[in-house]
Amino acid sequence: MNNITIQGICKFLLQRDNFLVFMHETPDADAVGSCFSLVYTLRKLGKTAYVACCDKVPASLAFMTDGERDFGIDDLPEGFKPEYLLSADVASPGQFGALREYAKKVTLALDHHATHDRFATYLYVEPKAGACAEIVYRIINNLLSGNIPEKTASLLYAGLAADTGGFRYANTSPATHKVAAKLIEHGANHAQICRNLFECKSKSALAAESFAMEHVKYLCGGKISYVKITLADKAARGFADEDTYDVINAIRRADGVKIALFAREKDDGSYKISTRSSCEIDVAKICGIFGGGGHSGAAGCSVAAGEVDAAIERIIKECGFDD
Repeated sequence: MNNITIQGICKFLLQRDNFLVFMHETPDADAVGSCFSLVYTLRKLGKTAYVACCDKVPASLAFMTDGERDFGIDDLPEGFKPEYLLSADVASPGQFGALREYAKKVTLALDHHATHDRFATYLYVEPKAGACAEIVYRIINNLLSGNIPEKTASLLYAGLAADTGGFRYANTSPATHKVAAKLIEHGANHAQICRNLFECKSKSALAAESFAMEHVKYLCGGKISYVKITLADKAARGFADEDTYDVINAIRRADGVKIALFAREKDDGSYKISTRSSCEIDVAKICGIFGGGGHSGAAGCSVAAGEVDAAIERIIKECGFDD
């Protein structure tokens, strides 16, 4: 699938200027870390570069962006005209969300999703990478001849740690640990980063998790956990959509759970379904039925409001567990 090498990517970036790097909708730490570390590196090389996203950076990840959360097209500096569009950790045009029209204009896409739906002129996808940040590290390390600044190292470490679940998930490889070690050598404060990612939560985020644990259903003999959160639920309990960021991980922790399913209603009435697998079941393949995708152990899809219950029933059926 790849039609460019790491060396080719570096040559491409060094010979061009005026970049706009896109994150996927509802950006996570890997998207934020990959995109901002790349932008900071390009700026260090004398280039003009900015980040764009259809959604705000979650408050829980604002520590990665110096408190800034808005990176929409309207937030770009007046007069900036991007010549080259890039994306990092974006698996499909649909993940551009409200900015989907820009997907067809992307020149270079960097990704680690096996279900990547090709949309860019140049593509580099490495499904074995623990995170997109692992790929971006290789590019930045090459561009800067190994002299990676502390801030950049911290961003990459955060992306790597988050997408591997604190290096606990099956996508963690020896190479992942080696990159993490290098980033710590470059000054990444791994203890504080992991505390920010996995331990510090707002009261509203804790309220969202509390609601989820009160309403979670255990199906198929406890092998599947499932919860649905509507706009009405959010309004009644005083938490926002971004506060549900870690709900999927909260409901997967019960002993015996192999598959976790979380459906959340979005402002437009549609539902985003998130899935997690801790067994041999490939949830990316299942989410692909509904036009979604991701990794074998973590994937998602979107469905219309009237289709969410039927979609969940289909996903449960595809898992193949006995009741």
